[in-house]
Amino acid sequence: MRSKLFLLAIIVWALASLPAVAQETTRVEARVKFLSMTRPLIEVGLLQGTKAEGLAIATDMLTDEIVYRGASRLELLEMKSASAPLVTTDDEVKGSKKAAPSAGVKARLAAKTFKPAGTPPIAWIDLPTNQGRLQLILLVTPGLGNGIVALNDSPGSAPLGSNRYLNLCSFPIVVRLPSGDHVIGPKGSKTARPGAKDSEYYDLQILTKADVPDKLSFSGRVFHMNSVRKLYLISEAPGESQRITLKVVEDRDAPAKALPPSAAPPK
Repeated sequence: MRSKLFLLAIIVWALASLPAVAQETTRVEARVKFLSMTRPLIEVGLLQGTKAEGLAIATDMLTDEIVYRGASRLELLEMKSASAPLVTTDDEVKGSKKAAPSAGVKARLAAKTFKPAGTPPIAWIDLPTNQGRLQLILLVTPGLGNGIVALNDSPGSAPLGSNRYLNLCSFPIVVRLPSGDHVIGPKGSKTARPGAKDSEYYDLQILTKADVPDKLSFSGRVFHMNSVRKLYLISEAPGESQRITLKVVEDRDAPAKALPPSAAPPK
């Protein structure tokens, strides 16, 4: 009888632990940076476990790197303000006369906080669970499919001093640099160094390969810095002339944190 009870207890424990094990296998760790492809996203949050971390996602610069530890489905949520005014009562005012409060001040606004709005995610992406710790740039376009496109940003994939060209068009393009021509297919990307010295200008041309000969779609002079990397987002302009639009986003290493006055610099 005891052996049967013991066996039953083991079975119950095993069944109870199955959901936790399954949940652990779907959790991932990733270092991510966000960029909005449409408009600045202000009141949004990144869901981590049961909490959402507030974010502001710009259109012209990457966010600071965020360490994400959570479910394999990364979700961005709409947030709403949870702030409320802190009102002082007459009794509190009378009891605080010794503190000499500012004349006429009867209420103040608490620090602004946000909480999930309770609506479906505005964007999401399923991250791979079998590739170890991920390092990604996430391009956010709410309302377009699942709303997020991921770019690999692992160390060495786009180092400082290099440029990454992402072709979002339905046709191939040619990026012409002093270092050579680089053909990029539809929805493809390529990273290249321009072949210019630090703090010097170089010529950049982007051609479309739909016509013969190739059609020049962009030409300009670009200032190169070895301390900066750039992401070129090349999109298809409206119409049937196969024109392009170009958005350039710069990224550089985060500045080193200042040491406190009493701290000695590292040797």
